[in-house]
Amino acid sequence: MEEQAIQALNNLFEGVEVDKIGVVALGDWKDTSLWDKAQHLLPRARSIIVMAMEVFPEVVRHLTSKAQIGEMTLRDLYDRNVEVINGLLDWQAHEIVKRLHNLGLKGLILPAGGAPSDERFLEGAISYKHVAQAAGLGVLGWNSLLITPEYGSGIRLACIITDALLESSASAGIDIPCVKCGGACIKICPAGAIKIPPEGEQYAIDKYACNTYYTASGSCAECLKVCPRR
Repeated sequence: MEEQAIQALNNLFEGVEVDKIGVVALGDWKDTSLWDKAQHLLPRARSIIVMAMEVFPEVVRHLTSKAQIGEMTLRDLYDRNVEVINGLLDWQAHEIVKRLHNLGLKGLILPAGGAPSDERFLEGAISYKHVAQAAGLGVLGWNSLLITPEYGSGIRLACIITDALLESSASAGIDIPCVKCGGACIKICPAGAIKIPPEGEQYAIDKYACNTYYTASGSCAECLKVCPRR
């Protein structure tokens, strides 16, 4: 690669307006499901870029699974705000991929609204939160959500899979705050879907119970609402 192109790649994230950005070097994840899923989505992929933006606590506080048909539901403010944040993340992803294309490289945007998923097994084409953890942006908590040091679980994520060889942003490790918290998410979960994980596991959640309750109530993010911010 010419020196000018190398410099452009080094400056790939210059001016990108997101709260957190990280990189997974896929070479560190060979023979794992993360590697396999990335290669399926973009053959010869070498890196995954993951970006995060905060959902402001003023919005999160209105989250609730309880609502009467026809009544004014302030929880809808969360959905409207998330639409704005998702759009901002997707725009930044679009700009990064344009830069990659100008360098003769590929980039597949995985939008902030979520990658395609198999509803039979409630499994996505790739897990954004696991990518973000691998990139050092945060750690998965007992609620199975990504918990960041800055914003707790109050974030949205978008990813880009690329054939560009980028340096990993993985850190030495982030402390899991759940033990200190005492499991506020477990106590409040209306579906009883969250449990204290067994030793060696990060979380133990019944995703089918969670999804069934979410679908029946029209919305639920009680675990996100009570997850403390540092």
